[in-house]
Formats: sequence, structure tokens, C-alpha cells
Amino acid sequence: MSDPRLSCGGEYGRRQWSFADCLFDESNWTLTVAGRRVAIESKPLEILRQLLLKPQQVVSKAELLDAIWPGLAVVEASLPTAVHKLRVALGDEARAAALVETVPRIGYRLGCPATVTGQAPRQIQSAKPVELDDRGAWFGLNRMAAAAVIVAALSGGVALSLPNTQSAETVHTPRPTPAEVDKALRKLDVDRIDGFIAAGWDVNMAMDKDRNTALNRLLDMCEWDPNHDRRRMLLMARTLVDGGTRLIDHNAFGDTPYSIAKTPRFCGPSHPVTMMLHRLCYNGGGANNHGDRCLATYELKRMASRS
Repeated sequence: MSDPRLSCGGEYGRRQWSFADCLFDESNWTLTVAGRRVAIESKPLEILRQLLLKPQQVVSKAELLDAIWPGLAVVEASLPTAVHKLRVALGDEARAAALVETVPRIGYRLGCPATVTGQAPRQIQSAKPVELDDRGAWFGLNRMAAAAVIVAALSGGVALSLPNTQSAETVHTPRPTPAEVDKALRKLDVDRIDGFIAAGWDVNMAMDKDRNTALNRLLDMCEWDPNHDRRRMLLMARTLVDGGTRLIDHNAFGDTPYSIAKTPRFCGPSHPVTMMLHRLCYNGGGANNHGDRCLATYELKRMASRS
């Protein structure tokens, strides 16, 4: 198997990126989290590298697809699946703020500053692909070769057909039904939910007549399955939040995700999902610091009556 560091035309160097409690060593192609080296596949690590090249900036899905799977038409779930594996390696489900943030319908972003040391890659000039339009590229031919092929085809009256380079960004997948989302939530199928989000599914869509969102429905698991996998449920909740779930929206009963989660009938205050929602509401920082707006309508009325 070829070294993944050589797959992009020699653009890799000897840099080391430090971010949060993590260290990515480009030359050794290793990731260390909290002082421990973690096992991670090549594709998720390549995604991390692309995010580190633009820390705290949005990297679009198209950019990632072109960088990680150049010239290949990959299935739609490939990117979110690789991102999920990266999040697992970074331990995002146990963090108050995820390191890899989802920007719904656009791409992903490294949510913390990063510092880099070491030698940058030596620029190696290589043939560039011919860009046909903003939806795809004719990979594998440099401009001169592409021009020669086109001229020969036109002069000889030969029909010219271009390779099918349709990527996951241009594959139209039907939006999931509430039943499909419910099934994925009950199975704690994070990859499937991530795929729904990547396909443009609105995480704030009402799942029932009571205007409960997917996150609210996920919290029902605490009641009907007390022995659920808490770690997996936390990762699912984090995925829904990263997908754009609004924490201050109320259902038909005036409840918010946090007010449901902290109720003893459901998850209770000590559940990891409840603690994550509390941190997001009260320690989000700036515009993300929702505070008491994360409380249920009846809780807000009770507080107002006491003041």
C-alpha cells in the first residue's frame, strides 16, 4: 500500500500541528491526543490535515472531496463517515466544545486555534487538471494534453465524452422521512444521521405533531432504554448539535432539549448529554451563550414570577 503522504503530489512536509490537547505529526503521519497516540485511518487523518491548513475557517465539502478523493466519484456517505471517525479519534463526544465543527450544508471547520512548527513542504510543480466548470473537473490530464485530445477529437469528427466525475456534492439523495430518522436514532446510527445532514436534511424539522426535533426524540431513549450506550448517545447528540440543532427552540409543551434532558423522568442532570447541553447553553461564549433561554417556557415564567 502506498504512503498516503505521497498521494497528493509531494505536498507534505515535516510540520507538527498543536491544537487543544492534540498533536498531529505530518512527517510521521501520527495523531496524539492527551499525550497518547491514537489509531486512526488514513482518510480521516487527511481530513484533519486539510482542516489544520485553515484552522477556524470553513473548508467546504467540495474542497475536502477534491483533496481526499481526487478524481473519484465517491458515495455521499464517504465524507461524513470519515469525519465521524476523525471525531471519535479526537474524543469529540467527551468535549464541551467539539474540535471538528459541522457547518450545515457547507462543510467543516476546526473549532480551535492551531500552532505549527517544522519545515513546510517544498513546492513541486505538477500538471494541473483541466477545470471544466464549478461542478467537476477532468482529472488526470494537464492543460496541454487536454487541449490536444480535444483538437484531435474535433478534427476527426470523433464524439468526445468526458469521464463521469460527479462527486458526493452533486448526488441528489431524497430527504429522509421522520420514520427513517427515528430508526437511525433508536439504533444510535451516527453515520446514517451524519449522512442525512450531509444530504441537506434539516435537523430542526418537526418530527411529530408536538414539534419535537430529532434531538428531543433522541432524549426519549433515556426513558425507554435505561441501559443505553451513554457514550454513543452523547456522540449522536453532539452530531445533531453540530448539524445546527437550535437549543432554544420550544416544542408544543414549551420544552427545550435541555429542559427535557435534565428531567429525572428522562436523562437527569448527571447524564453526559445533559451535562453537554448545560455547558453549551451556559458556557458557549458570545452569541452561543444562550443561558436561561435554554429553559422551558414554564420554567422561565416561574423565574419571572419570583423576581
